Amino acid sequence: MKTYDSSPNNPESDYRQRPVDNLVYPILRQRLGGLVRPYIPRTILATIFSLIVSGLNGAIAWLVKPAMDKIFVEGNYKYIYLLPLGIIILYIFRGACSFIQSYLMQTAGMKLVRDLRNRFFSHLIRLPVSVISRSTSGDMLSRLMNDVGAVGNFLSESLRTFLLQVPSVIVLMGVALYQRWDLALLSFTLLPFIALGTRFLSRLVRIRRKKVQEYLSILTHRVNEVLQGLRVVKIFGMEGVKDSQFVKENQTTYRQMSKAIRLREETKFLIEVLSGLAVAAILCYGGSLVASGEITSGAFFSIITAIVMAFAPLKKLGGAYTQFQETLGILERVDHFLDQQQEEGRGQVLEGLRREIRYENVSFSYNATDVKVLQEIDITVRAGEILAIVGPSGAGKSTLVDLIPRFYNPTSGRILWDGIDLRNVSLANLRQQMAIVTQDVVLFSDTIFENIAAGQPEGVTKEEVEKAARIAQADDFITTLPHGYDTVLDERGLNLSGGQRQRIALARAVLRNPSLLILDEATSALDSVSEKAIQKALDEVMKGRTTIVIAHRLSTIIHADQVVVIDQGRIVDRGTHEELVESSALYQNLYHTWIDGNEKKAV
Repeated sequence: MKTYDSSPNNPESDYRQRPVDNLVYPILRQRLGGLVRPYIPRTILATIFSLIVSGLNGAIAWLVKPAMDKIFVEGNYKYIYLLPLGIIILYIFRGACSFIQSYLMQTAGMKLVRDLRNRFFSHLIRLPVSVISRSTSGDMLSRLMNDVGAVGNFLSESLRTFLLQVPSVIVLMGVALYQRWDLALLSFTLLPFIALGTRFLSRLVRIRRKKVQEYLSILTHRVNEVLQGLRVVKIFGMEGVKDSQFVKENQTTYRQMSKAIRLREETKFLIEVLSGLAVAAILCYGGSLVASGEITSGAFFSIITAIVMAFAPLKKLGGAYTQFQETLGILERVDHFLDQQQEEGRGQVLEGLRREIRYENVSFSYNATDVKVLQEIDITVRAGEILAIVGPSGAGKSTLVDLIPRFYNPTSGRILWDGIDLRNVSLANLRQQMAIVTQDVVLFSDTIFENIAAGQPEGVTKEEVEKAARIAQADDFITTLPHGYDTVLDERGLNLSGGQRQRIALARAVLRNPSLLILDEATSALDSVSEKAIQKALDEVMKGRTTIVIAHRLSTIIHADQVVVIDQGRIVDRGTHEELVESSALYQNLYHTWIDGNEKKAV
């Protein structure tokens, strides 16, 4: 199967090459718009408190003038207590309003992360298998956890900063302009340089941040890969190799993060330097105005206070704008994922299998440029028949059955269910008609009861679950467990043996009572004793039920109504077991391999 290269340098990931500027407004409108909409009332309320805080900042700067003039110039000492008391009250009120505003925006950000993760996960599980297979599990996990969290930080941090600091700057500059417009305008002359420098550096931060997220995806994938293959890593002594590999990739991620941090801090440094130049210019010019008597010292210090107080929010705005640019780079990754087309669920409704399933000249490749995995397949499976598919490893057996539940669609040709093209059938309804048991059993970190009842309508009874478990020869070992059917399984059911996991999977299939049962080498992980016990159960389950079996066990194939031999994606022989033993060279080789394997197992 073709895999997807998650490397940032992968030329196939063309979405990373699109200009981010072209995505800014569409992304914000389409993606964030719908998510933020429920929190508009909360945001409006936070904005009101931001305006109050801004007004209080202006009042504090304004009070500096009467404090200086009344106390230090006029010597009116009754203001020594009144003005400081007024400033204390203003600070307390400002702190309370700032707390409420911050709390509203922080909780809105957390709720946004919650909602976006819900939407992301809901979208993920509805994507076609063909789309999922082109990405690594680490990349998906990184987008769900890291990228979505960063988008939430935009609302809780950057947007909160914009709402709070922009009005503060406006009010404080208004105070300075009212006191002495020419002195205030002197400080404004450096604002364009601050804006241009911040914009330029923030664009670089955006690009760098996107690369950081991509490298974090690779790291997440690497950890996930090692954890899943930990036994192989240990048995082959690969700890050192994997450790070195992780250290190298982690170092690359660190370098990218360091560059992003350096650019962010350079933005702050630029604002700091330009702010210092502005204050120095104001001190020189303002000092000359005070010396000449054109303004009072109170007015001068009031202006200085307002401008200095305004520079602090300006620096925060510069940082917020940088974070905003980082978020845009991350949003592109999230947007690309949410743009993936979900499985089309609508279509005709099937009512069981009445006549046949037919493959008509079916060919398949994972990508248009790939070699065909299946070529010109024609098979008819009549209702109630058992079809066995055999062939060497890599012949295309599993891919052949993956086309029936439409994990993939044929590249050419079609598959008919009672004469209806599967592409015209409701996906949910189609998959309700079948159950699949594979060699690699999938169990969830839940109770045994819930694992067997998975996918069934609510209200399935304990008696129904236990009956299915008895048919699958699972009830005996389940009842010996301390908590029976309420036993909680570890990840992938690793607190059970391979045979026990397989029996639970069979019980899940039995409970569904499907029109079509697909067994993908389902008994291959079992020993001879377990296989014989389950084979008896399978014979009972398959009786009168349409079954497709991918098998390398002779006991499964002998009873099949039809055996299809596949090699290199083509059907090379077909017939019954007895016919193929006589006529098919490939089947004879496979047959002798099975016989030899059974003899060795018996010994």
